[in-house]
Amino acid sequence: MKLSKKHQFILYSLMLYLKKLNKRFKHQPLEASVSKIDFIKLLKKLNIVEKTQRSLYKNLEILEKKKLIKYENRFLKLTKKGLKLNQKKEKELYPYLKLILKLEKGKIHSIKPSQSYFK
Repeated sequence: MKLSKKHQFILYSLMLYLKKLNKRFKHQPLEASVSKIDFIKLLKKLNIVEKTQRSLYKNLEILEKKKLIKYENRFLKLTKKGLKLNQKKEKELYPYLKLILKLEKGKIHSIKPSQSYFK
């Protein structure tokens, strides 16, 4: 099954958001959920997508038709198929994210000091 980049991004952002919400319920028998409109508002507020609310809603409907997410009791949930696809995407992105985090934290030590020069 081939998904466009925009659908992959929306699916991945939903998974990350749900993971973040569920972190506080890690040791409790609870699960956080988000409604379609709240998720769309979050994406718009973060300015990470340049789409209208309507087009984001349509993208969520397409993901629902492809059985990657389900809309249950007015809340969005990932299906097993959606989770599997996201895990595949995480494996692709993990080396890049790991490198970025290590560079930002300054955990990379060179063998000899780096050299500076004037521009």
